[in-house]
Amino acid sequence: MSPSRLIVLLLVLAPGILAGAPPSFEDENDYYTVEQFPVPPGERLEIGGMGFLPGGELAVATRRGQVWILENPEVEDVEDARWRLFAEGMWEGLGLNVVDGDIHVVQRGELSRLRDLDGDGLCDQIDTLCDDWGLSGNYHEFAFGLPRDDAGNFFVTLNVAFFNPQWWHGKSAVPYRGWALRISPEGEMTPWAKGFRSPSGVGKNAQGDIFITDNQGDWCASSPIYHLVRDGFYGHPASLEWTAEYRTSGTLASDEVPPPAAATQRRPAAVWIPYEWSRSTGNMVHDSTGGAFGPFADDLFVAELTNGMVLRCNMEKVRGEYQGWIQPFRQDVGSVARVLFSPQGTLFCGMTNRGWGGRAPADGLARIRWTGRSPLEIQDVHLLQDGFDVAFTKPLAAGTALSLDCASLYQYDYNYWWEYGSPPQHRTSVEVTGCVLSEDRTHLRIQTTGLTPAMVARVKLNGLLGAQGQPLLHPEFAYTINQLPEGPLTNQHVSKIVPPPPSKESGQEGWLMLSWGDPMDRFSSEGWELVNAEIARDEGTHFDITVGNGALVNAGDQPSHYTTKNSFGDCELHLGFMLPEGGRSGILLMGRYEVALIDSPKGKEGETGLCFSINGAESWDTIAPRFNAYRHAGEWHEVDLRFRAPRLGKDGKVSDARFEQILVDGRTVLEGVNVPGVSATSIYETEAPVGPVVLWGEGSEVAFRDIRVRPTERGHPSPLPRTGSPKWSPVFPEEQFDDWILTGDAEWELDDVTLVASGPKGALISTRNDYRSFDLRARVKISDGGQASLIFRVQDPLEVVEGYAALINSTFPNMEKTGSLAGLNSIRAQLIPSDTWFNYFVSVREVEGGTHIRIWVNGVMLTDYMDVERRFGPGHIAIEHGHAASTVSVEALEVRVVD
Repeated sequence: MSPSRLIVLLLVLAPGILAGAPPSFEDENDYYTVEQFPVPPGERLEIGGMGFLPGGELAVATRRGQVWILENPEVEDVEDARWRLFAEGMWEGLGLNVVDGDIHVVQRGELSRLRDLDGDGLCDQIDTLCDDWGLSGNYHEFAFGLPRDDAGNFFVTLNVAFFNPQWWHGKSAVPYRGWALRISPEGEMTPWAKGFRSPSGVGKNAQGDIFITDNQGDWCASSPIYHLVRDGFYGHPASLEWTAEYRTSGTLASDEVPPPAAATQRRPAAVWIPYEWSRSTGNMVHDSTGGAFGPFADDLFVAELTNGMVLRCNMEKVRGEYQGWIQPFRQDVGSVARVLFSPQGTLFCGMTNRGWGGRAPADGLARIRWTGRSPLEIQDVHLLQDGFDVAFTKPLAAGTALSLDCASLYQYDYNYWWEYGSPPQHRTSVEVTGCVLSEDRTHLRIQTTGLTPAMVARVKLNGLLGAQGQPLLHPEFAYTINQLPEGPLTNQHVSKIVPPPPSKESGQEGWLMLSWGDPMDRFSSEGWELVNAEIARDEGTHFDITVGNGALVNAGDQPSHYTTKNSFGDCELHLGFMLPEGGRSGILLMGRYEVALIDSPKGKEGETGLCFSINGAESWDTIAPRFNAYRHAGEWHEVDLRFRAPRLGKDGKVSDARFEQILVDGRTVLEGVNVPGVSATSIYETEAPVGPVVLWGEGSEVAFRDIRVRPTERGHPSPLPRTGSPKWSPVFPEEQFDDWILTGDAEWELDDVTLVASGPKGALISTRNDYRSFDLRARVKISDGGQASLIFRVQDPLEVVEGYAALINSTFPNMEKTGSLAGLNSIRAQLIPSDTWFNYFVSVREVEGGTHIRIWVNGVMLTDYMDVERRFGPGHIAIEHGHAASTVSVEALEVRVVD
């Protein structure tokens, strides 16, 4: 495009073009319809792979080990769909391809060929083509695929494993976890490339090059799309353990220190997908329909599970390597894990979310069809040295003239580290210095003060309208700039090496998991049920409820609020929630200060009625969020709150309650907001230093999950004051190690300051035997499946350890969990995850009415029990280790004698 054919856009707006509200052309459904196929009765099709048979039938592999055939995928009415079961009994088919009429499926442990030998439409024979990779039995060792290159080779990718207790560190315990494999038509496997974490999607572009998507987590800042190159290293260190270099030298990949290869060999992502657009990326497919799917020939369409949509991207080669742009294409599809074009130009979408919380529907098959109307869209983006050339599918309105505000953009990068993902770093606004429109009004050149390589550019086009006054359907894109077209090459990455963050134990220290185990145990919850829920397919104003344990829903008659039995002051709160269409709920901190939960997908910044507003009262206004972070009805949103309770003195309030931060899906929507009083929806009239967490349940249906709270130190001081109290002393002084009393066959080890018990059942008992009224405290951790107890007032003789027992149990199949006073006061919620340190505090007092026992976990009192029978008199203190499959760790076990 020559400068003589460009119109320089000035600062004046063309009359009538941008003024007033444009017609409503922004509905995606006007251009691309979504239809959901009914599935066979009683079946759930969690689709992991798709392929077309020579006669036009669609074969789908499922996570549950079946292959189904949709006999008429292009049927006019999806209700007339005909399914037949072709094969079953396989192990999690997450990739499928059809070669010469034979269905090929990648299972967890092999690439299989399925054959119908007699032509009756059913599988008669399954052949193993290749099983040259390992399985440790870990739940996360998925295998994905299954595109072929021009030579007929298959490509398979292998997930790393995640083991307890440090589940956030991906491991390659067996070959070739974290690798991409090439498998010849004869079944010969070649390890092709390494450094992947959870490479769920494998696909090809129009040129036949292979691309792989990965998923955010350790060493993976967001969701990237990689161009697959032989022997390439893509960032996750675990897979390096199967390289010749590491095997020969005996080197083990560090979980937390970047490997040398990260600085010298790491391949860049061709595209980094913004977190709010994709949190669980599936496969991709290029538009090979020749225009049958609209004006996007050769573009890549990318499956996105969590946000339930399809994205669209394209790439170009800059300095010899692929890089490019991405934007949303079609929302409200479902938990899309797989996409595939039919020969007729229909985009089929296979859905599964494995309970991870994607958009409804969670499984099944959908198809996206072009209506024949072309939207005004960004068709392509070309990187320039100082900006971008943006092509449109249609000309902009005649007479268009724009200000420099027609485009706004900023750049950012990420941290390359072992933490789970990375927030965008170093966000920098880039000044737009010019906008130039081509004479045919189909190209916009955006000029800037300069772009920086090794960063993502996020660009939004503002106020552009088409000839009929329609706006851009999707006005925003993200371009991954690994290199600029000119100038020195950079050796930096978008995901940059930074000093490793501090190690962590489990990431759950200090938290109470209020909805794990028995979720009703720690709540007042009339009319609430533990079920599986997704938005109803026929009527979006309510949920479809099935048996399960994925959500807490107010589905009963006249449901109450969902209110914690414990009170909290300063705290952090995490939960997930989902609303139906028109839904309304709320989170009331201390039962007084409401964060509104409202189905407001189209709400604009600054409007009232937005989700995540802090609800006001007559004397103060509602506080709106910075932006609308709510996506859609039927989608799970993750909320994290940091809250400070009001400070109340004897003469009145000293300081207001304060929302330190509200994050939604990792993005801050409010920060540092003082609240002058209780919300209008408060269940209390006055303020107080503590109160319950109340989840609003008396309006529409609402679903919650993963509710957890972490009391902070200032809001929850030590349960009993120490000032002027007797001195704390160790129950088991190290210098008296040889005098410790042992029963049973447990193995006890003192590792620095940590006392560890394993092996068969047994107890460690104090020599002192007259503990009557006292406080007991310790830092404790129990293994997955383990059980132990702090037993006090243990009676002689010691052959049988009898006394009051404060249980230590996370996942052992005993209904009484940590915080229980065994047999007397049961805590059924699994408040503390296994392999997680927590603070245990026990108070025993002999009072007029009996023996008064209280138990705190992480600063929250769970047991307050008066034993009027005084079952056990003064006695020993003991740690009892429960069974051979258990390991209990105890630090700082101290006692403070009161009398």
